[in-house]
Amino acid sequence: MVDITRNAPPNVRSSRYFIVESRTRCVNCDVDTAVFGLALPAGYESLYIDDDAEDDVSGTWEASGTGVVLSYVEFVPGTVANRIRLVTQHYRLDAQSEPDGAFWMNHCEHCGAPLEEEELHGDPGSPFVPVSDEGLEAIRLHEVHEPFAACAGAESHDTKPLDS
Repeated sequence: MVDITRNAPPNVRSSRYFIVESRTRCVNCDVDTAVFGLALPAGYESLYIDDDAEDDVSGTWEASGTGVVLSYVEFVPGTVANRIRLVTQHYRLDAQSEPDGAFWMNHCEHCGAPLEEEELHGDPGSPFVPVSDEGLEAIRLHEVHEPFAACAGAESHDTKPLDS
């Protein structure tokens, strides 16, 4: 199965990554369902493009001192997509997610309804933004020791460290 995505240039990269798994209640069928995401450990690199610098069209890769959970992921290479499919069929590229594009999103394992990224990543205490040790313990990590690159729309920096 080939995912159809725009060939977006990566804006995050790392020498390894995690497929993270948590649980939430589906707003459509009101049943507990598994949800998944992508996380990068401390030291990952993010592409910084200075909008004010006329010469800066390629940007600068900057290392981060903290880990991150990605959301609104528009593009991952085929190797990463294949790894995700080995873990779940419910986190996948959804062409219906946005009128002008697509991004990877969770779907309820019971009713198939798409689950909003903002509900999973937005507020402290949501499945991928744990504020307590109990919330952190609820997240399961599937570590992948392979290079990672992606185009992501958001990065959650305010999370407890996943790989400590």
